[in-house]
Amino acid sequence: MRIFRDIVFVLAAILLPLLPTMAQKEDLTQIWPANWIKASIGPEKDFGVFHFRHAFFLDTLPQSLQVYTSGDNRYQLYVNGHLATWGPQRGDLDHWKYETTQIAPLLRKGKNVLAVVVWNYGAYPPDAQFSVQTAFLLAAGDRTFRQLNTGPKWKATYNPAYSPIPVDKSQVNGYYGAGANERFSSAQHHWGWRDVSYNDTLWPAAVSIESAKARTCIWAGRWKLEPREIALEKMSLQRFASIRIAEGVEIPAGFPMQPGNVQIPAHARVRLVFDMGVTTTAFPVMNISGGKNALIRMKYVEAPYQTKGVANPQKGNRNEVNGKEFLGLYDEWIPDGGGKREHQPLWWRAFRYVEVRIETVEEPLILHDYSAMYTSYPFSTRANLSLSGGQLPVTPETITRMLEVGERTIRLCSHETYMDCPYYEQTQFEGDTRVQALISYYIFGDPALAKNAIIQFDWSRNEEGFLSARYPANSTYYIPNFSLFWIGMLYDYMMHVGDKAFIQDKIHGTRAVLTYFLKRQREDGSVRRPDFHNFVDWSFPLGETPFDSLGYSALVDLHLLLALQWAEKLETFADSGDPYFRYSYQNNITRLKASILKNYYRSDKKLFADNRAPQSPFSLHTNAMAVLCGVVEGSTAKDILNRAIAEPGLTKPTIYWHFYWFEALAKAGLGNEYLLHTGVWQDMLQAGCTTWPETGLQSRSECHGWGASPNYHLYKILLGVQPAAPGFSKILIEPHPGGAENLSGTVPHPRGEIQVNLSGVGTSRFSATVTLPAATEGTFRWKGKDYPLRAGRQVIAVGK
Repeated sequence: MRIFRDIVFVLAAILLPLLPTMAQKEDLTQIWPANWIKASIGPEKDFGVFHFRHAFFLDTLPQSLQVYTSGDNRYQLYVNGHLATWGPQRGDLDHWKYETTQIAPLLRKGKNVLAVVVWNYGAYPPDAQFSVQTAFLLAAGDRTFRQLNTGPKWKATYNPAYSPIPVDKSQVNGYYGAGANERFSSAQHHWGWRDVSYNDTLWPAAVSIESAKARTCIWAGRWKLEPREIALEKMSLQRFASIRIAEGVEIPAGFPMQPGNVQIPAHARVRLVFDMGVTTTAFPVMNISGGKNALIRMKYVEAPYQTKGVANPQKGNRNEVNGKEFLGLYDEWIPDGGGKREHQPLWWRAFRYVEVRIETVEEPLILHDYSAMYTSYPFSTRANLSLSGGQLPVTPETITRMLEVGERTIRLCSHETYMDCPYYEQTQFEGDTRVQALISYYIFGDPALAKNAIIQFDWSRNEEGFLSARYPANSTYYIPNFSLFWIGMLYDYMMHVGDKAFIQDKIHGTRAVLTYFLKRQREDGSVRRPDFHNFVDWSFPLGETPFDSLGYSALVDLHLLLALQWAEKLETFADSGDPYFRYSYQNNITRLKASILKNYYRSDKKLFADNRAPQSPFSLHTNAMAVLCGVVEGSTAKDILNRAIAEPGLTKPTIYWHFYWFEALAKAGLGNEYLLHTGVWQDMLQAGCTTWPETGLQSRSECHGWGASPNYHLYKILLGVQPAAPGFSKILIEPHPGGAENLSGTVPHPRGEIQVNLSGVGTSRFSATVTLPAATEGTFRWKGKDYPLRAGRQVIAVGK
């Protein structure tokens, strides 16, 4: 007993001094030990910006201290003046996200301050934004730090310095859905509010709204909380490359690549056009002194328009600015005359150019600096590709530039979700997202954002089994084949990642989507016209597939056929124990293939028509899909695709639908012709595009993620790397060098990297060096001959 007592005394002597720093983990599965809070003044649901503060003292510093935070609409958390986190990750009210942040490295002995800005877009929200009311939430992960939890001990105030600038037709061409911009009045701002030394004595106490509740909580709550599932975006300094136009002011040497002092006198009007050199998504940051009551307008522009003397305004070469008009969204700043005032908008902006107009009144103004903080999802590039020699129809330098522009495009369309475009809509669509996800697998080897998209689209299901065409979204919009492309996203995830448990969890969603279409089948398997917007590609009127008077459409049937093929493979992989769906899909695939041949194939033209009408139009889309779905195969498929490409009267794809056209090229054995059909990307490079526009040179949007498909096909078709079994456990390498004599590249894999090096293609010394990751096997295929591959490095002497 004495030995036991001595051990207890020794342990007590060691542990008791540590008790203040020993973590006592909170249980966040039900009701949280923190309240959602708001300010006692200011609007609760209208546009508004609010500041929250909480001071506390520490005698000793904890080795670890996590806090869990969320806000409505958006928030940024500062610890002792340092930005610690922001969010919440976009979701919906049933899946309201919170961030988990380690703040121990930012703490110090003595006084510490948590400072938070929260803003509400009110009547001008982004399409992807849900809301209950303005609110903030923080809970410490350690029970010994409950003093930090949000409640009446926090202080909160309204910041009247901000007001909304609604976006109208004078600013944008066509649909806009990314929220209001901002007008900022310095004189009403709480300068220094984030600092520990700031005096918040006069700030009123925050008001509790309700206790925070986890999504799993048994009690009702207006925000159902679940953890953030993706990484925070990365931020880095990005400086403007140049000032392209300067009117009414002299620009000091080195500015804006480095800070300077641009002197603007009183009663002056100045116009400056800043050029980042490339399109970006970033927080523009301006630093000024003086200029009380001046007006600074910052207009964000992807590309200016040539409007003078032109009936139909065009953008022309994106590098040219003289004589062009800068149309776009703008923020405004009214300075208070203070020194070294620095300001940035609450949300990032998309732009290449910023037209800054400054009108001073009684005081001169000094522009010290104008730069930006670049932001996007933190992808890390793992793929590479190089070509040389031979008879390439595109120079290696052009291919390198295509890859660079495509990667920039996909990054700018990747934030808390994938986005169709960062300037106009900032919304995640299935049609766009499937292409973006595949690019992410091949270039970055990162499936997190794709998995997040699959999950979020699944939340949007309606009573018919349909998915919203875009989600998260606070409005309803359905595109029938986009729901089918969600099945394709799940199939792609299965092939590149595996994760049987996840597929099993989502397989019910594929069945629900397909039920809608299968209920609309005629006796021959063809589908009656689906409801809603039957969008396929902008090359069709209103983007819709052509129907005849009886509601027949080849593309509707072909989209269903492709989805059934994906779904049958998903059912096999999921191994749900119920073969009904697999056999049902197999039977429907057979029936639908026969129906498509009977209804749409025209023997006189040896092509597939868009519908059954005698005067039906024809499109490359329909014929490419017939090949891709295996309705025709072998030499017939090759002949049909070549004929459809050459036929001048057929509707041809825009950038988006090139993706499926090129998929069909590879399926038909025409992969070596891929580079011959990349002219639209070459034209855009010649026109100075630094990201890929939505439909081509005359596009409204300058940055659309679906346009980056070369970053996928250059690796899948040219280098020939693709999964041959779920989880990339088997690998097929079937190169189509397109005329290159030497071709090498790396593609990321869940277990490492796939490396391919082709040397001397087309000569007697042709060899292939292939390295596969551990625990994989594969096949190298060349001109119909298969060579087995194993894990590790191997050299194949192919010969001419």
